[in-house]
Amino acid sequence: MSRILLIMLALALAGCAYYDPMMQLEATTPMLEADQLAELQRRAKTPEALGIGVVRQGGFTWFRGVNEVSVSGTVTARLSRVETAHPFQPGGRYRVPVVLATVNGHGGVRVMLDSGSNQSLCGYGLARGLELTPIAGLNAMNSHGIGGSVDTLPSVADSLRIGGVEIRKLVTMINPDVQALRVREFWGTSRVFLMGVNIFRGLSYLTIDSPRGFVVFGVGEAYRPDKTSEFVADAPLSWQNDLPCIPLKIDKKGPFACLVDTGGDYGLLLPRARASGLGYWKPGEGKVEPSTGVAGAGLSVTYDVKTAHVGAMAVLNIPSRTIVVGPEPAGGATLIGNHVLRRYRITFDFRNQRFWMERRES
Repeated sequence: MSRILLIMLALALAGCAYYDPMMQLEATTPMLEADQLAELQRRAKTPEALGIGVVRQGGFTWFRGVNEVSVSGTVTARLSRVETAHPFQPGGRYRVPVVLATVNGHGGVRVMLDSGSNQSLCGYGLARGLELTPIAGLNAMNSHGIGGSVDTLPSVADSLRIGGVEIRKLVTMINPDVQALRVREFWGTSRVFLMGVNIFRGLSYLTIDSPRGFVVFGVGEAYRPDKTSEFVADAPLSWQNDLPCIPLKIDKKGPFACLVDTGGDYGLLLPRARASGLGYWKPGEGKVEPSTGVAGAGLSVTYDVKTAHVGAMAVLNIPSRTIVVGPEPAGGATLIGNHVLRRYRITFDFRNQRFWMERRES
């Protein structure tokens, strides 16, 4: 496993004119309470009892024998509706990709496929309800994301099933409930189990088709674009810290290395230096508003990027943002979020290391 690094989704919240956005900033690192840690440690099992290996070196921790994906054939699953403010636009009923799963025998668990995180994660309350098992001998680990950092405790989910796909011994970080991920769905607000798409790299491909509301876990067969797609583009797919990365041109400049963040409810997230170099932001200018995630909150400025190209696919007038107060995600990387991705059928082609975007006119 790669080093522990969580790049969390940015669920952008508009600030109110009378409200000081600075109040949203994280003052201290959120931590599990002492009684919560004690309760988790009472239920902890050694790595040997869990059938996994733990390697610690130079301040980093790796796990062995974990995240084992078992699937006999290609599986299709429905997306759960998490509507945007414009549900009738392409992908508008699926703000972020959430599917129903069974975790440790508990059904109806909402799991978000978040390519912007290289670990699985859930809040303390959900972890207890799903009977996750903490790993004995490990202390809480500091993880980073939009807005700051959060202390998380490593645990293991014995089994997570999405239809015919099963993941055994899934390493899952337990974080404080105050920073746990929740999404507003048509049935109300629900706690969500977060899982990175890097878990599925042993498959042939993973397709997220938000316009039509389903996910495909491809096994054995090579990926082929949908015959009904009228516009198809692909780009090289690489990995940085277990996060998917593609080349992206912005206003005909670049290409720039760009992380693909299916959990990010924004169009583009540009680091300060890039936003300034492209003329979209100057220090001290622009109205700031909160950008929040499961690691805290930062302050960002917003603007529209004129054009971006993924391969031959041109995307116009992209709602974008730059974190101007708080740490920059992924050490100052460029990210493309689900405000763009949900308009298309997207595919992580693991076998051929390609990223596909497809669009139908109707």
